[in-house]
Amino acid sequence: MTMDSPHGTLASTHSPHATAGLAENGRKIYTAGTLRYTVRGLFVLFLWLLWGDFAFTFFEAIFGRFIPLYLKDLQASNTLIGVMTGSFAGLVNIFFLPNISQYSDSYRSRWGRRIPFLYVVTPLTVGSLVLVGFAPEIGAWLHHHLPSHVSAGISETAVVLSLLCAFVVSFHFFNMILVSAYNWLLRDVVPLELMTRFLAWFRIVGTASTFLFLWFVFPHLITHRREICAGVGLFYLVSFLAMCSLVQEGEYAPPPPKQNGPGVLGAFALYFRDCLSIPLYRNFFITFTLVVMASSCAGPFAVLFARKSLGLEMDSLGQIFAWGMAISALVYYPAAWLCEKLAPIRVAIIALAISALFSVLACALVYDKQSFFAYTLLWAAPSVGWSLASMAVTMKLFPSERFGQFSSALNVFGCGAMIPGNFLIGNFIDFVHGDYRMTFLWSAAFFAMAIIPMAAVYRGWKAHGGPAHYVPPLPHEQPVEIENDGKITEVPF
Repeated sequence: MTMDSPHGTLASTHSPHATAGLAENGRKIYTAGTLRYTVRGLFVLFLWLLWGDFAFTFFEAIFGRFIPLYLKDLQASNTLIGVMTGSFAGLVNIFFLPNISQYSDSYRSRWGRRIPFLYVVTPLTVGSLVLVGFAPEIGAWLHHHLPSHVSAGISETAVVLSLLCAFVVSFHFFNMILVSAYNWLLRDVVPLELMTRFLAWFRIVGTASTFLFLWFVFPHLITHRREICAGVGLFYLVSFLAMCSLVQEGEYAPPPPKQNGPGVLGAFALYFRDCLSIPLYRNFFITFTLVVMASSCAGPFAVLFARKSLGLEMDSLGQIFAWGMAISALVYYPAAWLCEKLAPIRVAIIALAISALFSVLACALVYDKQSFFAYTLLWAAPSVGWSLASMAVTMKLFPSERFGQFSSALNVFGCGAMIPGNFLIGNFIDFVHGDYRMTFLWSAAFFAMAIIPMAAVYRGWKAHGGPAHYVPPLPHEQPVEIENDGKITEVPF
């Protein structure tokens, strides 16, 4: 029997023989693991998940776009900007995410295996960002109360930057767990047959949230950082915890029996051995790593290009970025349709090629506010294509029983790349005497390189069943090529 839960989602268990999209009492039923949804229940589920994404995106936009400008105003070097905006995140992901992801996969509680993590880290993440916003005041107070012989040798700016390093590390750590657990939750509660369309709406809502942030909040970040960090943090805390209380997980199979572990170093070795043992996944990790080098590492310096090289004011920057987000929101649903027609994995390859081309053109043609505005609008197409397609590929590529482990590897390898990547691009910009235009050539090179391993992912995907019969391989399994009367039936992956 299917019943609506008090929160509107359908969370009852079903028999092992139930199938997705079945009809029961005249109602179509969608399944995700042991969860069953009517159309109404599915609508309520999507509503709460999308509301959580809206609040989260609004909150996280502060950090990504504020820190580079914040640090530059404190006279930080380009190398330090690169390290603090990315390398710290890479370190905490590499050291902590492998064990956390495997622990979450095997964790069982009355609230599920993902939501308990969100309950714990959400307030800690908010607290870290609020401390970032108040770092100058805290640093000034500390410097004033240091012993005179110590304060004489340390400037107030040095104290503030040291505090920022500590607060940024704590933010990256807690936010890493939050983002990862949230993505794992989506995989566990959203029916796989609707995943691409849900991800399109997921990105549309996130884009709308970013648009509102850029239009109304971004221009005031420097002048009202304390009020913005505290106010947005409180809004996010209440909204996200409400989502956690109103979305419920299903039941999971019992985890494998616990055995004597191999120790911390041994667990790391087993994690990376399992993640890298299958060429299909290994090539996707390489692709993701190169895209991170092209986009995340270059992002802060693209902002500095607009601010320092083109001389754009904060209000102009906010409006330009906001319009770029608006165009992205319009592109997401057509991109979802394209993914369903061509398969996400093919759309991802096309998006990488266009990204490389656009980066070269931007380096050559962007010289003023108008051309930067045009570039920002045009960039929406390849950016949306990769963002949506790669996320859809991730949800479908990895096995559900170990989804946390394999999807966490994307962050581990991607953020691991940010450690040398941010350091190298910072040095690169210093080497070219602060010519932030060279950021576009950096991006073009890495987008172009990413096409090669992504093409290998496409070949490996077909070898493991292809468009019609893909079966996610597990470590120590051999690839199986499934054919239908001698040839593969082409349906979207």
